[in-house]
Amino acid sequence: MDLVSTTDVAKHAGVSQTTVSRVLNKPDQVRKDTYDKVMAAVNELNYSLGGVEETVPFTANANQVKTIHLVVGSLDDPIFTEATPAIINYAKQQGYEVISHFIAKENESDVFDAVLSSKAQGIVLISVLLNKEEYDKISESNTPVILLNSNYSGSHHSIGLNDTEAGYLAAHHLIEMNHQEIAWVGGTLNNPSYNNRLLGFIQAIQEQKIKVRKKRLVVTETDKNSLFKAFKNLQALKKKPTAIVAATDEIAIQLLDFYQQEGYQIPQDISIVGIGNSEIGQHSSLNLTSVGTSDSLENLGQEAVKRLFDMLLYNQDEAFNVTRDVQFYERKTTALR
Repeated sequence: MDLVSTTDVAKHAGVSQTTVSRVLNKPDQVRKDTYDKVMAAVNELNYSLGGVEETVPFTANANQVKTIHLVVGSLDDPIFTEATPAIINYAKQQGYEVISHFIAKENESDVFDAVLSSKAQGIVLISVLLNKEEYDKISESNTPVILLNSNYSGSHHSIGLNDTEAGYLAAHHLIEMNHQEIAWVGGTLNNPSYNNRLLGFIQAIQEQKIKVRKKRLVVTETDKNSLFKAFKNLQALKKKPTAIVAATDEIAIQLLDFYQQEGYQIPQDISIVGIGNSEIGQHSSLNLTSVGTSDSLENLGQEAVKRLFDMLLYNQDEAFNVTRDVQFYERKTTALR
């Protein structure tokens, strides 16, 4: 498979390559509509970065650039889209450039090798499922690292949401609304957020003695075409779902669109719950029922980067593993069965 370049992303989004680079490295310098358009193209094309970003920050001496590297496992997770600008802004206030790397199955090892060989001053892992080999590599490099909604059991420095509880609350709400035919639609399980949210979903279903049907557990890539195929597969089932838990608000919004195009009324014909409590999901035109944290994801990103700089600048290396509680936000996309 040919690798997707920033040129391809630019063409798909209808912007310049410079704009794509600015969105990936300096999102605070672009308008929100431009940022959303470029990130949609990145997600739809499954753009991934095997090494350092294609552009180099302008500086008199590139060797003097101090860098924080973001390693991102899922582009459609609200943690990435809402927390990243806060991380970049804070790092720049401290005089550091931020370089982004996007993990795909085929480039995971290359990404970590590139980050560590670059002599990064600090690393933030966003929605990444680490294995022991990768974690050991990072630990042996003595580079300060924060796991933001990422997962490794031996980590000493992590911040994230209670994803298992999020999946549980979403399913539990639908069960309370008398739904029995409940489907799950989420991304691949190498992403810790998707994996843990699915585990919580299954736990809630099993507690109520509802049969977990594999055909209703949809694990897929999260670009528009893949989600449309998932939607069609659910529609082809003999017993169609009456409700869906989507692993992210973005997936939920895409599913809402598919169902509405087919003439479904929301929530009379189908109930949909997202996870993330994203700003776009709260918009009055959507009013998406969701599960998320009462604190903004932007603040979560800011806390992560501040703790990283405490480690980097002040040698504060005390262990912390912070898990933010989540809560249910009932809006207008779910109804009694």
